[in-house]
Amino acid sequence: MVPEIDLAWRRGIRPEPPIPVSDWADRHRILPPTSAEPGRWRTERTPYLREVMDALSTSSPYERVVLMKGAQTGGSEAGLNWLGYIIQNAPGIAMLVMPSLDMVRRNTTVRIDPLIEATPALRELVASPRSRDAGNSLFRKSFPGGQLVMTGANSAVGLRSTPVRYLFLDEVDGYPGDADGEGDPVDLAIQRTATFQGRRKIYMVSTPTLKGHSRIEAAFEWSSPLKVVHQLGYICPAIWRISDGWETRKAGRDCIESSAG
Repeated sequence: MVPEIDLAWRRGIRPEPPIPVSDWADRHRILPPTSAEPGRWRTERTPYLREVMDALSTSSPYERVVLMKGAQTGGSEAGLNWLGYIIQNAPGIAMLVMPSLDMVRRNTTVRIDPLIEATPALRELVASPRSRDAGNSLFRKSFPGGQLVMTGANSAVGLRSTPVRYLFLDEVDGYPGDADGEGDPVDLAIQRTATFQGRRKIYMVSTPTLKGHSRIEAAFEWSSPLKVVHQLGYICPAIWRISDGWETRKAGRDCIESSAG
């Protein structure tokens, strides 16, 4: 037990290597046999995700990344790469929020467990889901220096469970308007990151639903227009914005801006 504690302590004080998320994915991520293209991840296959992922790196100054995308264009896969990067490269407490607890169960089985099992760099850090280790369940994955907590936007208890440095809000347009009578689930989740302000990372991603009533559209409009991804063929698969803090736009201060590409 002592060597395990010592290892966790050493990992906790070790400086985070300045590697971008996209580089981590290209070096380490292995897509499982159930993927459309099994084998080693190649960012060059989805180049529009490179800057999205790299903005989530700990070396990036931005706290929030908002990705409004088309269906099946890789936004969630970019988030999975980020989670893998956190587990191996920048351990800490992370939270993944899905629209419901049922979707968490399905996502863990279909995406999270295969991510860990297919990627050797992660498999050695997280216990097998078939073991009796309490640190690996449908709702929690523990690893040296941190853990991934997974909950549904319909569970207020899960959303106020623990302070988190990393927050992954997936398919936010599917979230309920209220979590058990305690308020907006996005606001409840973001409150969990307050302790880490200045070091936190918040990734919000979704396919938009009804214009004027879309969470991802509203978050996108609040953010600073740093990048609009080039049109590929007849489809622009994703547009994204980032800011140096969740409150930046609300407070009326200027965010970093760049012309669209």
